[in-house]
Amino acid sequence: MILIIATAMTIIAASPWDIRFANPEVGIFLVDLAILAAFLVLAVYAERYWTLWICAMQVIQVLSHLPIIFIPELLPQAYFIIVAIWAYPMLMVLALGTYRHQQRLRQFGADKSWSDFSVSQK
Repeated sequence: MILIIATAMTIIAASPWDIRFANPEVGIFLVDLAILAAFLVLAVYAERYWTLWICAMQVIQVLSHLPIIFIPELLPQAYFIIVAIWAYPMLMVLALGTYRHQQRLRQFGADKSWSDFSVSQK
């Protein structure tokens, strides 16, 4: 759900097409920060390693907005690629995590999803 909502919010937050990625995309940066916060919460409460990987990739995603600030002559296409590239590995990690979850369900019949200190356990 985080990635689906993030996609919709990124589309809404993006600059108009003719000037997109020519300057820092503040709206997309703020969406990326919100996504990072959501993934941090998920990583704290989930009993999975893939959440840590996705969180780390989102940190890189947030930091990828910095080059345009320090290198204003950066080509819009390069800025776009730097910002957008991490979405694909994140989707692969999510797919792998889902696959492994299904494997554990088949093998053990159950799969603990949340840490013992999770509020969802109380």
